[in-house]
Amino acid sequence: MSRTNPYKKKRRSASRTLLMYGEGLGEEMFLKHLRGLYSRDSGVAVTIRNGKGGTATNIITNAVNEPGAFDRKIVILDNDKGEQEMNQARTEAKQQGIELLENSPCLEAILLAILRPGQSFSGKTSAWCKSEFESNYLNKKKRTELGEYDKFFPKATLDTQRANVPELNSLISLMQGS
Repeated sequence: MSRTNPYKKKRRSASRTLLMYGEGLGEEMFLKHLRGLYSRDSGVAVTIRNGKGGTATNIITNAVNEPGAFDRKIVILDNDKGEQEMNQARTEAKQQGIELLENSPCLEAILLAILRPGQSFSGKTSAWCKSEFESNYLNKKKRTELGEYDKFFPKATLDTQRANVPELNSLISLMQGS
């Protein structure tokens, strides 16, 4: 006769699995920050990988080849690349069953939109947005420290800006399982 311990905690298991494949280190760190705030107890196991740059189609290919049985695979790309490259990436993603989220023009523009409500960064270049974000908020050395994101992007700020920044709302919704 077997005995079980009634006080032993049951293992938590996710009902759905999600791979979020960021273009580079910046996306990886911001996604990990969001996962820490929104994914816990949501029933969604979120795995985050770093695409280490490269062309848009290479990043999608790397996401396809990522080992693991995921219910959904999502690639987050900056759409500051050439129109032909982006169209090829969109076609490749559709053929491979990958969902594509595009930051316009880059992740730093989204981060600036969160930190500076009411300002639009859609007409700015990717280089300008990166320079502005790194000189005023998180420099290149601190971008790899997860704790630094807590200072600039607390949950209250993200919840408030979620209604104003559609890209942020999409990321949070995915992590919450909706």
